[in-house]
Amino acid sequence: MFKALLRRTAGLAASPPTPVLHQQGYLDARSTHHVAGWMRDLNTPTTRLAFEVKLDGAVLHRGVADRFSQTLVAVGVGDGAYAFHVRYPTALSADARDRVIVVPDSGTALQHAPALDTRYQPFTADRGSYQGYVDQRSIQHVTGWVRDLDRAAHRVAIEVVLPTETGERVLHRGVADRFSQHLVTIGVGDGQHGFYISWDNALTEAERDLLEVRVIDGPAVELAPALQTEFWPIAHVAMDIVNNCNLRCPFCIVDYSGTRSTQFMSDAIFDSMLRLLPYVGPANFWLSCLHEPTLHPKLLDFIDRVPRAYRHKLFYTTNLAKRMPASYFKALAESGIHHINISIESFDPAVYERMREGARYRIFQENWDALLQAFAQVPAPPRLRYNMMAYRSNKTDLPAIVQRLFDEKQAWQVEARFTYDRTHIQADFRAAEYLTTAEWQEVKQALAHHDPERLILVLPPGEQGIDGTDITGPSSQADDEARKFLPATAPWHLAPRPLQLSVNWEGTVRIYGFEPSGAHKPDRFVCYGQANIAMLPDPLRFLMAV
Repeated sequence: MFKALLRRTAGLAASPPTPVLHQQGYLDARSTHHVAGWMRDLNTPTTRLAFEVKLDGAVLHRGVADRFSQTLVAVGVGDGAYAFHVRYPTALSADARDRVIVVPDSGTALQHAPALDTRYQPFTADRGSYQGYVDQRSIQHVTGWVRDLDRAAHRVAIEVVLPTETGERVLHRGVADRFSQHLVTIGVGDGQHGFYISWDNALTEAERDLLEVRVIDGPAVELAPALQTEFWPIAHVAMDIVNNCNLRCPFCIVDYSGTRSTQFMSDAIFDSMLRLLPYVGPANFWLSCLHEPTLHPKLLDFIDRVPRAYRHKLFYTTNLAKRMPASYFKALAESGIHHINISIESFDPAVYERMREGARYRIFQENWDALLQAFAQVPAPPRLRYNMMAYRSNKTDLPAIVQRLFDEKQAWQVEARFTYDRTHIQADFRAAEYLTTAEWQEVKQALAHHDPERLILVLPPGEQGIDGTDITGPSSQADDEARKFLPATAPWHLAPRPLQLSVNWEGTVRIYGFEPSGAHKPDRFVCYGQANIAMLPDPLRFLMAV
């Protein structure tokens, strides 16, 4: 298809010399959807020629013929970077197609290739320096990342394309420029190479499997080895089925001074919430976030209401400080939920009871023993994840505590973290217990040998302790809301985040998301609004509209 063409005219000796034309190239394809071909200047082979695509004198496109083609290299056309492929925003008629020409800025219209192709063909390019993956591809969204290894600061223009029988349909065009801390962690530049794209009208599953994310005028982005095909537009539902806790821990981010009674989520509100189950991933439908769920007399009944196929999406956090019957632990072991978080700071009863104010270590230990025994008797119990706060009272013991949780207490994961500071936390507790920067470094070093997927150490911002930053001042409302229900590590950190929901006991849903903050900065966490779940006849449609 690509054949070198050079016109040279030999004149008579007595005739005026004929100029040598240095333009070389062909228009190889011209369909109702696109034009493609190549061009170069033989006198200056390193120059890339600018050109225009015209229809009856009107310019449809301006560009530069600088795409690489291995075929051009194979047939001896320089370094091969002289190709172009231009798609029209809207399809032309067959009659208009035949009137399209491609004209270099300093030259004549390209000749048609001897076998001009009038069929639509999507552009295929060598992968070259592009690197990335489509991590999720569902009937209503795609997520992933892509970057240009040769241009580290460049943000790659992409499009989501659905091939059709007559051509292709572009669902979205944009730029892969969303920030992801996970990309930074795994060494993908500055992390600002992600994309999250959704659309309103669902595709069929067959269409989903044809969908491509492409670099514009470049290659398709590869599918991840563990491609997710479910549509999960909600990152998590951070729900609380009660408004209270049985303890008053001195570091709690909730100020319970105004809480006079315990309120319970109703059956109707919980059933309304269950409509969101299909749209979250594993472990992302929370039965508790800020408060203690075992205060609700229907906790086990609520779990039973969840279809077994969705149980792996449930988890909750408990302090194990309320005495529970053996039947509770047996039912929990057989429930099929993803995991539970258990709060613990120490195996020392005095330290434990000081940190978990209102708890009795003896009751906690009895509950813990009953839970471990019940879990050991079933083939697939919920995973156990332990949460602890790091303080001066337990700093020295943390390595031993973590190891014992792994060795003796069936730990799937252990998290040790800093305190989300609040103005209601007493100053004397802050001064006595908050770690300094040096102390945090000691903790980091002492726990560094553990697998980071199992031991999650959440250091304060900038790894600076109480001596390195003023953490006593009031936070912004947005930060307060974010910290209330966003753990520092979570499954959704692999991709730019979709919507996140917090839900209180009476059904008020607050809708959160991330907005770009500019280059090299994490996106801002913002609240888009709220509604009561019981008032939404179609909650998914409402959330997609948001």
